[in-house]
Amino acid sequence: MNSKPTSQRVRRELNAGEQKRLDDSREEIEAKKDAIIAEGRVRKHAWEAMRRDTRNTIAVLKARREQLGLTLADVEARSGLKRSALSRLEHDQSANPTMLTLQRYAEALGMTVVSHVEPST
Repeated sequence: MNSKPTSQRVRRELNAGEQKRLDDSREEIEAKKDAIIAEGRVRKHAWEAMRRDTRNTIAVLKARREQLGLTLADVEARSGLKRSALSRLEHDQSANPTMLTLQRYAEALGMTVVSHVEPST
């Protein structure tokens, strides 16, 4: 008979020092909670802006490809990127290409990707 070993959770009471450290940690986290949430919102906003920029870049590349009358197979031959990867890039909203991938796609169309950094507001 082949039975799986089971595990049991062992629960023990904390000693006074452990309980104090736990309570102190909880108080510290509670005190920082609003700042942590605010930082998360800032980072989420920046991530969403980056995603919009990436999607816009891909839309420009796709429009240029179509304007030039190129198929995905043509871009594959010019860039070395697989046709399936290019298709996924153009159609999958969750695609997360590297800068190198975008640059290879752009170069295949006679374009370049320019990135810049600016102070946040």
